[in-house]
Amino acid sequence: MNRKTLFWDLTLKLEAFTHTVPVPFAVYYAIITQKMEPNHWKIFIALCLVFATGIGLLGTFIRHLLLKYLFAKIEKMKLPLDVSKPLTSEEIEYAKSVKIFLFRYPLIEAIIIVIRWLSGVIPISLLFFYLVAYTPSVARSAIFTFVMIAPISFVTYYFISESAIRNLFDLPQFKNIELQEKDIPKFNYFTRILVAFFSLAILPFVVFSYILYSLATGEIAVEDPMIPIVTVSFIFVIPLIVCSYVVAKSVNEGLNETSRSLGELAKGNFDVIVTPKSSDDFAKQAFYLNSVIGTLKNMYKEIRNLNEGLEEKVTLRTDELNQSLIDISKLKIQQDGDYYLIYQLLNPFVIKDIKSDSFVVEHFLRQKKSFEFKNKKYEIGGDINISHTIYLKDSKFLLFVNADAMGKSMQGAGGALVFGSVFQSIVQRTKTDPGFKNLSPEDWLRSNLQELQLIFETFDGTMLVSLSMGLIEESSGKLYFLNAEHPLLVLYRNGKANFLFPIVSYRKLGTLGAFPITEVNQFQLKPSDVLLIGSDGKDDLLTKNRDGEWEVLSEDDNFLEIVEHTKGDLETIIQNIDSLGQVIDDLSIIRISYERN
Repeated sequence: MNRKTLFWDLTLKLEAFTHTVPVPFAVYYAIITQKMEPNHWKIFIALCLVFATGIGLLGTFIRHLLLKYLFAKIEKMKLPLDVSKPLTSEEIEYAKSVKIFLFRYPLIEAIIIVIRWLSGVIPISLLFFYLVAYTPSVARSAIFTFVMIAPISFVTYYFISESAIRNLFDLPQFKNIELQEKDIPKFNYFTRILVAFFSLAILPFVVFSYILYSLATGEIAVEDPMIPIVTVSFIFVIPLIVCSYVVAKSVNEGLNETSRSLGELAKGNFDVIVTPKSSDDFAKQAFYLNSVIGTLKNMYKEIRNLNEGLEEKVTLRTDELNQSLIDISKLKIQQDGDYYLIYQLLNPFVIKDIKSDSFVVEHFLRQKKSFEFKNKKYEIGGDINISHTIYLKDSKFLLFVNADAMGKSMQGAGGALVFGSVFQSIVQRTKTDPGFKNLSPEDWLRSNLQELQLIFETFDGTMLVSLSMGLIEESSGKLYFLNAEHPLLVLYRNGKANFLFPIVSYRKLGTLGAFPITEVNQFQLKPSDVLLIGSDGKDDLLTKNRDGEWEVLSEDDNFLEIVEHTKGDLETIIQNIDSLGQVIDDLSIIRISYERN
């Protein structure tokens, strides 16, 4: 479509509508609502003819300039024929601006026709007042004329212009110029139909209202009111048909474009592109359809590529998986070797070196992380049990410690390894250095826990250890103990289990800014007492609730019930814990029974 064809097509349709619907309405409306002298009618009609002709010619000339401007910009756009030389960013932005202007052109035509009516009604009324006299009926008629004519003209001009320029979107200059949804002016069908209905309703409403008003005031220029009412009703059929037609045509064109694209897609043509050609809901659908088509196209290409060399790709993929499995196996063997090295380093520090006639000591240790190395199973983790017999001030003491280094597998095992090596050096120093043998149990616990704290502080809070550490005097059964954010000691006495609450509990080893060790807890044990020292693994169990959902059960009181139920027997305690749920942490317990009669 060239510029001249579009110009004459638009001009004939728009001006034909204007002189078929709004002008007859305005003329007839003026005739039936005015009472004038014959010479006054001549002046009024002459003004209408002059201004109507002049404004009509001016509107046509402005349309000519607008289309000339539009086609000049289109011709300036570069044709996307040479794929090897894509458009520059400046050329693309220029093309986008032209395409956006094309979307806005129908609105420009609609606004111009409203301005044309405004430019005719006001000057005609003012000149009539100047040349003849101020007439209230003319002023009211001018206002009502504009109110009833402007909306129907706006709607019709918009839809006719939008339909006429649709084919311009198919020009090769616009073929690869993509706009975003936000770039296109929005005028959806809810608003379109609402505006169209309003414009149709306002036309007869204004006419009939003014006729009734003229009847009431006696200003109507006809004797029989039914004549103008019937005439207006007959004339109203024309704008009703025209407006309904242009709205229906707009919907039909949008549906045809969408249907054509869907039809091509149904045939397997994934190269189809849905081009938005209007500012309505079909433009939004075009963006969505293009997105869907692009997704389907990529999926189709991927499936086709997979099918073309499926056997080769399966073989290649199998080889890749086999190589990955070999690599993973090598890494697993290397990792298990590292685990085994840690196990070998940690194992010597898990010590039970007790020589006592009054106390029986049992250890249980089960780490969460298990691994296999050279067809044997091992465990590593952050829990550690240590018990020794030492002498302080010529008195025999049972030394015990249950510690839990924070972290799983390697991290926890690293903390336990550091703790075990340091604590074992403290024990050996106590056994060989007379200066340490002369310490009281309170001083021994305070000084050694403080020393451990200072050592772990060097890790800047990245390695923390909770523990319960204590000394039991062999001769008297007196217990001295310290707790560093560790589960409480449990005393089983006379069939009842209770916690031994410390006077003060200290922060985990390695906590920066921890308070100095000052107080030592004391408790007098009695014959037949059983003391249980364990980590938090005994309290954290994964169980199913009543609804069948997994949840973590973390209640210290459950352990007291287990101890009472099992009468403090270590093996039975472990069996009960396992029966309640899945242990999700390292599990370690030291059982000390006072056997003296």
